[in-house]
Amino acid sequence: MRAQRLWLLVLNVAFNLVMGFMLPVNTIFIHKNLHESLVTAGFALMIYSAFMMVGNAIGGVMFDRFSKRGTLYIGYAISIISLFGMSIHHVWPTYAFMLVILGFGMGLVYTAINAYTAFVAEQMTGNSRVVFNNMYLASNLGIAIGSNAVGFIFDWSIFFTFFIPMILFVVSAVILLLRAGILDHVQEKDDSEISERSYKVHEDVDPKIKIGPRRFNINMFIICASILIVWLGYSQWDSNLSAYMLNQGYTTREYGFVFTVNAASLLIIQPVMNRVVSKIFKLLKYQIFLGTVIMGSSFLLLPNAKTYLAFIISMLVLTIGESMVFPTIPALLSKMSTNRNRGTFQSFYSIFGSLGRAIGPYAGSLIITALSFSTLFVGITVSMIIVAIMMIGVKELG
Repeated sequence: MRAQRLWLLVLNVAFNLVMGFMLPVNTIFIHKNLHESLVTAGFALMIYSAFMMVGNAIGGVMFDRFSKRGTLYIGYAISIISLFGMSIHHVWPTYAFMLVILGFGMGLVYTAINAYTAFVAEQMTGNSRVVFNNMYLASNLGIAIGSNAVGFIFDWSIFFTFFIPMILFVVSAVILLLRAGILDHVQEKDDSEISERSYKVHEDVDPKIKIGPRRFNINMFIICASILIVWLGYSQWDSNLSAYMLNQGYTTREYGFVFTVNAASLLIIQPVMNRVVSKIFKLLKYQIFLGTVIMGSSFLLLPNAKTYLAFIISMLVLTIGESMVFPTIPALLSKMSTNRNRGTFQSFYSIFGSLGRAIGPYAGSLIITALSFSTLFVGITVSMIIVAIMMIGVKELG
């Protein structure tokens, strides 16, 4: 079990190192270096995220019905080829084409890692939320290191900005090849050996039957809508907030450092919040409700942000909220699933997260162009509060 969790953490950190490299520079590179409009950059990121969403959906089905390990291999291969192309031929529109293909490959990898996490959590003795929390901390560590490093590497070399992520995926594929037996042990685990845990759902007790098909479908609609809206808002930090900060005279390094603050503060905030909040709220939906409201309120600090400290404070408030939301939604989805469909259910988080990231940059750029940044920020706050209230209506098994 420890070996499984260790290598999953390593693969997760590597994946998010790549995400940390790619997220901050895409909008800046397309807009500043390739001299395309902000709307064009947003549209390119929308298509990239849309193909990541397709990869998420296909990855979930492949994980459940084809091959767990094979899903990762295929995703890594597609991503490696795309990043190699981007590193040697980063001109428009070839860059956009390679970016889209990269999105599909990373979608396969992301869903496979999430699904493996759910299977490992299912076998864990005690509170399985620890597995989701550790994976989320690892992902943010990867994003923080990647986004901070890319601020220096991007100014030094465009080639290495894309070549280094390619190397990270090559290393991940090699690790998968050498440690495949450890990861495969997850799917070979017999049901009789699986320990009881906090979010255990037995094969003979389908949550859909116990909750009722109609109410179960309402549950899934609310959960998926929440994932969509939360990521739609969060994606503004990965895209339009870069332009917002650069327009106010901040550098790419200062923008990237905000993500470092996010990840570093999570190492302190998340363990404290989870220990306190889990004792207050026995049901996951209430933790998600409170976290979503806090995330939404963070955007109200941005319209009047005139100093760098204001951006840091906004990110810290966002971090408090996300520490309660992002690890908990996959745990809630795991609670709604069985061993036969766990990969597919985990793909819902990936799919609607990708959809939010797809719509977010483009929709945000349209709102900014037609109205203002302030209108965008207020709209995000209102939307998050609405889905937070909807989350209370989820029927959750105790």
